[in-house]
Amino acid sequence: MGPEARAHMSGTGAEPTPTGSPVSMAHQPLEGVVVVDLSRYLPGPLVTRLLADLGAQVIKVEEPREGDPVRQAPPLVDEQSSLASLLLGGHRSVALDLKRPLAQEILGRLLVDADVLVDSFRPGTLARWGFDGVTLRRRFPRLVVCSVTGWGQDGPYASRAGHDLTYQAVAGTLAAGQGMPATQTADVVGAWSAALSVVASLHRRHRDGEGCIIDQSLYDAAGHAAITAWAAEAEGPKAVEEPLMLTGALPCYGLYRTADGGLLALAALEPHFWKRFCQVVERREWLLSQFSRQPRVREQVAELIASRHRDAWMELFRRHDLPIEGVLSPAEATQHPQMQARGWIRSGKDGQRRLGFPALFDGQRPWGQEPLAALGAHTDDLLQQLDLDSALTRRKLRRRGVGKQRSLRAWLRRRLVGWMSRRSRRETE
Repeated sequence: MGPEARAHMSGTGAEPTPTGSPVSMAHQPLEGVVVVDLSRYLPGPLVTRLLADLGAQVIKVEEPREGDPVRQAPPLVDEQSSLASLLLGGHRSVALDLKRPLAQEILGRLLVDADVLVDSFRPGTLARWGFDGVTLRRRFPRLVVCSVTGWGQDGPYASRAGHDLTYQAVAGTLAAGQGMPATQTADVVGAWSAALSVVASLHRRHRDGEGCIIDQSLYDAAGHAAITAWAAEAEGPKAVEEPLMLTGALPCYGLYRTADGGLLALAALEPHFWKRFCQVVERREWLLSQFSRQPRVREQVAELIASRHRDAWMELFRRHDLPIEGVLSPAEATQHPQMQARGWIRSGKDGQRRLGFPALFDGQRPWGQEPLAALGAHTDDLLQQLDLDSALTRRKLRRRGVGKQRSLRAWLRRRLVGWMSRRSRRETE
């Protein structure tokens, strides 16, 4: 695939910002980088989403019958997964059954002009298809290969099943909590680590011309996310569910229920903020109890916060510039004036929400492209560029694992997930 083919496959073009002004190519630092994405679910697609937001063109290789399972992730709006819209919007979708020789051949030809390969298979899967690390380095010496796995490429758990929750459990990340985590920490931190590793490897390649094989473990990322918990171990081993300074042990830093059932995030961690808080709520007797780990102090703070509604507390604390905020639902968050000013979320052309890259470049926020392509929508384009479209009919190509295939199971799954989404919306109305 030459430069013209690369440009055609990329479909590059500046996307408008929320204010309507286009983001110039100067603010898409990865423009011209070609990423082949074999990953599935959340972590791998988030890696390529981040790279695409920064200007990379992503060619997503999907299983021909059902595609990336994230396409069926609830909720579905007009039979389209909102999570898939966030992760896969703007990617080029190519349907290949990589268990079949012709599909493997096409993947190899695709990698000739690629800069990055991202996969999320268990260790050894790519090797079974002829794409082990040694072969990839030999055939594509400039290629950056990023393998995102649960437990890493080695160790006794390397081939073990897992999900975000179990990676956090074994890494110690859940120990200081009192319940389910609010976000998929291993998946999200792992994706950011992988994206950073890819960018660093591309920089190194620019310097010495060599590619790299990245072993990104979500388990490793989960452990890294618990950096303050590891620091707390200096005091001695901590037990599971033992709160730490920043997870509920201190009265000055935590979540408190308000009179209307809302939540208040109190973060008066610095002494001057705690002093001001005590003065505002007229509780000077708490001044020396900021770092007390006695339950009595926290209970007293909780009793006070429960005496007023959330918004009443917020009106008071804003006047005194205290780091205390009401806990907002996502719907409330979209209406917050800071959200309106920063503009990192917007509605796409399909009505689904899109998230912009969480940093501005020279005052402009990079945005990925849209919409979400149908499974295998760009397979014919790829075959044409590789001069494979005229050799076989579409039916013969499908029989050999190339191109979207009909699947009763996928159809039934979409219907089931759609029904569950509609039922969930009705129950919450």
